[in-house]
Amino acid sequence: MERSGRAQFNTQIYEEACEWFIECRAGDLDAAARVEFDRWLRKSPEHQGAYLEIAAIWNEGPVLDSANRWDLDTLIAQASEDPDNVVVLGRSARPVSPVPQAAPFARTPGNIETINPAPAPGSVPATHRRRRGVAVAASILLAAVSIGVYMHASSDVYTTAVGEQRSITLADGTTVELNSLSRIRVRYSKYERNIDLVDGQALFRVARDTARPFVVRSGETRVRAVGTQFDVYRKTSGITVTVVEGRVAILEDGGKRAASSREGGSGPDTSLTTPLPAVSAGGPPTFAGSILLAAGEQVTVTSQTARKNPHPNVAGATAWTQHQLVFDAASLSDVAEEFNRYNKRKLVIDPSALGSTHISGVFLSTDPAPLIRFLRDRPGLRVTETSTQIRIEKTV
Repeated sequence: MERSGRAQFNTQIYEEACEWFIECRAGDLDAAARVEFDRWLRKSPEHQGAYLEIAAIWNEGPVLDSANRWDLDTLIAQASEDPDNVVVLGRSARPVSPVPQAAPFARTPGNIETINPAPAPGSVPATHRRRRGVAVAASILLAAVSIGVYMHASSDVYTTAVGEQRSITLADGTTVELNSLSRIRVRYSKYERNIDLVDGQALFRVARDTARPFVVRSGETRVRAVGTQFDVYRKTSGITVTVVEGRVAILEDGGKRAASSREGGSGPDTSLTTPLPAVSAGGPPTFAGSILLAAGEQVTVTSQTARKNPHPNVAGATAWTQHQLVFDAASLSDVAEEFNRYNKRKLVIDPSALGSTHISGVFLSTDPAPLIRFLRDRPGLRVTETSTQIRIEKTV
């Protein structure tokens, strides 16, 4: 779980942490630099916390700005043009590092460079260039840290590994059952309770709070509830929402789905295909005209449409909480996607077997053997097991 916020953002400490982080990533520090870095870390718990947060934000960089609100080229240009990023060095000799090509910010032992007090007109000393490079890089990283601090304020992130399930109780009393290989980000504010389902599946039992709507976002889909129980599953084919108790409203950001979009041809289910409403940019969500689901109903949202399931299996949709896999005429690709959430040895479907058969049955997610035996007994399929995968092919 990530830490929720901080009392104060100390710019100086984060600037120092940024420079140390760049130094450490660029190359090996010599003995003197390591001693200096150790002394800096031990000086204050804030130093240690700042360094660890920068490292975490660096690793999570791609997801911090998924909407591309901050342009990297603009940040670089602004940082390099800012005169405060240029560090003016004194005239006395001091230990510095030359600029190796392979690692521009790495220090090497035993090197001392004397600063030329009168550089040639128009030239920039190597030390100035190095310090400017570090400062610019640190400024960019500090901007990323600031974005990360803003985006992670009052937020907690929960994840599960392959085969792991978790039960989480949130601050308002809401409980979340988090399925295997899943990730959510919880962001509560004074006016709204927001959950981002980044990956996987979660079952929500929402504590009633009429003053603060409970909104689950997954991709471009929002599910809004007040005191209800529902399951959200983010699959490669779309997002499936199943209501166990109460009612929810479903809407989509941006109104990108066209009213003329349809799935599944002209069968009887096409009347259940509904374009999702637009949401005003920058403002709170409005749920007028959204798709309403009552207990026992289920909808699957794709990039084009939202389709209600005319015969939903609610118990089957939530059977994962009892460590069960329920398949109802499921394709082999769907079976593999579900199976691989719980097993490190992956089920791989050869293209020749796609569409060859469909699977129905109930299996334990904690024991892969029965499902493998079931597939092995299917006519027209060949099962090959290795230490890393279970491969399904169509027999000739």
